[in-house]
Amino acid sequence: MLKCPSLVTSVLAFVILPSALSQKAPEVGSVRLSRIGDLLRIQHIELTEPALLRALNNPNPDVRFLAAMKLEEDKAVDAIPAIKEALAIERVPRDRVNMAVALGLLGDPAGHAELKKVCADRNFIPEFRLYAVRYMFDLHFQDADCLRAAEEVAESKDLRPGDRVSALSLLPQFQNLTPEESQEVFELVLKCLEDPEPIVRMAASDALASLGNPSAIPYIEAAIAKEQEEGTRLVFQRDLKKLR
Repeated sequence: MLKCPSLVTSVLAFVILPSALSQKAPEVGSVRLSRIGDLLRIQHIELTEPALLRALNNPNPDVRFLAAMKLEEDKAVDAIPAIKEALAIERVPRDRVNMAVALGLLGDPAGHAELKKVCADRNFIPEFRLYAVRYMFDLHFQDADCLRAAEEVAESKDLRPGDRVSALSLLPQFQNLTPEESQEVFELVLKCLEDPEPIVRMAASDALASLGNPSAIPYIEAAIAKEQEEGTRLVFQRDLKKLR
């Protein structure tokens, strides 16, 4: 079992906020926890516990996950059963991962279990699968299912480059890996260094620099020699300096 430190100081930095709300609340992509209430007020939801409990079953999925996050912010431990009930019937992927992390932050093991389940589900939307990985970091817990999730997304050429970049950024964050797991991650990232997509190649180079394995030096040197994109080559050169 793999244990990892938190990646962020505020879990909401990773919450995917609905576009309708982001248009009304500037810079919600980096919203702090204290602004969850503002987003709920936009939707005319009172911030009392009874109103938030009702909001867990609101027809608007944006309201449902924000209500769960607000209950967590308020440390409403007595709301755990209601959040678990809402999670059990929730079908919107974004809501599932956000309700799960709310439970986890409230100390309920059902939150960890749901996030682990999402990590292991290859049919889950890759973007939200990676959010489950990030949230597990925030809960100071990781396991092999989450490592595999990041690996599978990173190496799949059928997925969006942005998802693969996100996965590559997560791989160096895993700690206490076995020697076999560490080598597997290293070799996977090396392969991505030759990906057809420049943005993936750059992400792979960044990941190699973060992994800090000097064995990557000759591979990055070879990548620099044949790289046609100037911007990508500059990234390779920068990361090479970090490893030397």
